[in-house]
Amino acid sequence: MILIPMPPRSLFLASLPLVSVLLGGTAFGAQPGVPGYDRLYVFGDSYSDSGAGYIDGDGPTAVVYLARHLGLNLVPAPSRENPQSSLNFAVSGARTDRGAGHRIEGALLGYGMRNQIEDFEAGVRAHRIEFNPGRALFFIAGGLNDSRLATTTTIENLKEEIRILHSVGARRFMLALLPMSLPNFSQVGRRLNPDLARIPQEIRTEFPDVQIALSSWGLFMDYVMRDAVDYGIENTTSACAGRAIFHEDATPCQQPSTYFYYHAGHPSTAVHRIVGGQLYEELLSAGPKPE
Repeated sequence: MILIPMPPRSLFLASLPLVSVLLGGTAFGAQPGVPGYDRLYVFGDSYSDSGAGYIDGDGPTAVVYLARHLGLNLVPAPSRENPQSSLNFAVSGARTDRGAGHRIEGALLGYGMRNQIEDFEAGVRAHRIEFNPGRALFFIAGGLNDSRLATTTTIENLKEEIRILHSVGARRFMLALLPMSLPNFSQVGRRLNPDLARIPQEIRTEFPDVQIALSSWGLFMDYVMRDAVDYGIENTTSACAGRAIFHEDATPCQQPSTYFYYHAGHPSTAVHRIVGGQLYEELLSAGPKPE
């Protein structure tokens, strides 16, 4: 039996003074003396999408805040910027398998994680993407939309995607555990997390040159929900606004930063900002180390 690691409360922003320290201007950027990553590549779904498909919220997602803490500018893929860009391939609605995606009101939805990974692979092979294997972090957060896929299918999808990334030089990975307390995704999170937790050891056995760690990404969201009052979150049930692409009333509530959800089932950027800070602390304490 694999136990899901529950992060200690000391890792969380348990008081408002600490929140202000971690989220203040001086918090962004790697700590002095701590070796840093110079690339971040992200693959996933709406909980990470920052513009490659559709931003299902009111601002940056947690991985964008993580990038800022690392002193990196994470841009949506595909990017016309230079080959040294940090890229976010995550697309809202993505499952862990292939999916051609579809457009609604100009927004791309459902472009699969396998497609995202293969786009990255093609970019590397065509020299449109360049990175130092020892200083590039690959963050993979998938499975929330896999409610109709068997657990074994999801797990094999993710492992094969890691293999593809490894084939083009990836060596440092964070693999995200999913939230288990958020109603829209609690069932799939509880089903998949025990098997997700096994992947790092299996990958290390297959590829001894890989450093891979579990990320408590989804559990951080659970804890923000549980301790919402500590973060100034007052509403943990209602959405702050509807989605314009679905012709809902997109007029925002008066104080989005006090809402856990900006859109139905999708956290506000206030929540993502907190989680991004926690991801950074986690990376420093328990993540793979850059060369």
